[in-house]
Amino acid sequence: MPCNRTRWTRVVLVALTAAALARGQQSVIPPADEDRFVGHWRANAGKSRPPLDKKEASYERTIQRDGDELIFSSSGGASKAAIRQFRMLCDGRFHPLPTGPILSCRYVSATRVEGETQDPTRTRRFWAREVSSDGQQMMVLTYKDKARAKLREVLVLDRVK
Repeated sequence: MPCNRTRWTRVVLVALTAAALARGQQSVIPPADEDRFVGHWRANAGKSRPPLDKKEASYERTIQRDGDELIFSSSGGASKAAIRQFRMLCDGRFHPLPTGPILSCRYVSATRVEGETQDPTRTRRFWAREVSSDGQQMMVLTYKDKARAKLREVLVLDRVK
């Protein structure tokens, strides 16, 4: 009998450990009213690297939440689309966007989201966005690699409201 109890205890411990590890990989989505990314943001040409030209400096984005769903809209900048808007979950899974690419993102912490975008040609872009401790600036960091070790560029956005 002790052998079966020991085996059962090991099975339970392995299952609990696996569940804890799986939870650690999932996105920790903050409540909508506490999401520090929610707001209206405008590009800061001088603080971005490389510095933004006049057209790129016109970029603005608004982030809202509807429950766990992210509502993202943007205008200006280098994109040819006048206004871009989509809704999605930031849950670590890939979701198709209306414009063709698929996007995955997950909250790593209350102030950092990591993501990947794949366009229709399967080009992959790795990025993260971070909100400053005072909540007045957001950095969108674009990386050359999946490990997010080789920084390509930094877009700095100032909170408008």
